[in-house]
Amino acid sequence: MNHHLAPNPSYGGRHTPLDPYTRAHPSEWHTLLAAGKTGAIVGTAGAAAVNLHRMQREESSWQTALRNTAQAGLHAGIATAAATAAGRMAGPNRILALAATLATGTAVMYTLTRPSKEPADA
Repeated sequence: MNHHLAPNPSYGGRHTPLDPYTRAHPSEWHTLLAAGKTGAIVGTAGAAAVNLHRMQREESSWQTALRNTAQAGLHAGIATAAATAAGRMAGPNRILALAATLATGTAVMYTLTRPSKEPADA
């Protein structure tokens, strides 16, 4: 099984990360997995801090805080992996890579944190 990226002529024959027209090298998937893990850890830590403050002010039970913390960590991990993939696909242009990373991370978090629609009162 050949896992090597084919050179992309539009980038002077260099390999491009996550080029949509070539098969991703396993190391690319490891990079995205590592980014997702890091995002999940940082997201969980941030959410835990916020939820500890809510518990101290008696605005939240420990069960709700635990659920919200785990959910925020999962969302952050998914968003970080997606944002990393988008940034890496932007190629060597750092401004474009930053814009793609921020836009993708924001879009994924916006989608994942959208409040659920509650049934209307009858």
